[in-house]
Amino acid sequence: MPTLELETIRCELDGHLARLRLNRPEALNAANWEWVKDLVTATEYLTQSVETRVVIVSGEGRSFCSGLDLKELSRGNLTREWFATWEKGVSGLADLDAITIAAIHGYCLGGGLQVVLACDMRIATNDAILSIPAVREGLVAALGPMRLARLIGTGPAKQLCLLGHRFTGEEGLVLGIVNEVCPPEDLEKRVLAMAGELLAIPFTALKHTKRQIDRSFDQDFATLMAEMIDAEEDCLHSPEHKAVMAAYLADLARRGKSEGEEQV
Repeated sequence: MPTLELETIRCELDGHLARLRLNRPEALNAANWEWVKDLVTATEYLTQSVETRVVIVSGEGRSFCSGLDLKELSRGNLTREWFATWEKGVSGLADLDAITIAAIHGYCLGGGLQVVLACDMRIATNDAILSIPAVREGLVAALGPMRLARLIGTGPAKQLCLLGHRFTGEEGLVLGIVNEVCPPEDLEKRVLAMAGELLAIPFTALKHTKRQIDRSFDQDFATLMAEMIDAEEDCLHSPEHKAVMAAYLADLARRGKSEGEEQV
């Protein structure tokens, strides 16, 4: 299994599934300079992995990610260039064709929640602690507020970003930030189950559907319409679509059914 082993991040490829593991457990996976550079490297690596269709993003040790490394921040080591590199890595994760699933446990604070918001799907343990407290540190949470507003609306996003309050995985489910909540001991099983379900769906259709949703806030209707037609043509010619249709026709023939009888 190909593995990209960096100082603070580990990326493992296994067929169509990849695991991106934040691997700085001694600091609760807090993001320092090496961390953000590693995230850029890891997302570029995944972008070039044409076989990868689903990526599980998780944190090693007791937490997903406790946010920016406050020791580095307090020493003035997190500069303008650091924040630009940070967003390059987070945007690289968001821009992957592969469907990304965040597996959230322990602390998921600040930059950790920003990484989660860049993922497509999110499963959290019921005892996870999340927040986006950048304003309390005198900072802007990079593009986290934008991603959060797009996900849950401006009103709830302002409440979370302007007050910086912490909330649980269960509360995240109610807010619409988290797709599913489970006990800590079930997190790996639930994440792998979701990954398996996604891997069983034609990937060409998945990646175009993801892209249409992501671009729905950025493009006018005419542009989205033109892109949709191109996407449909790509899907129609994809081997996955042809395999699904061939299986459908073979099943009809096997059971002696007409198309109308099996339409729904």
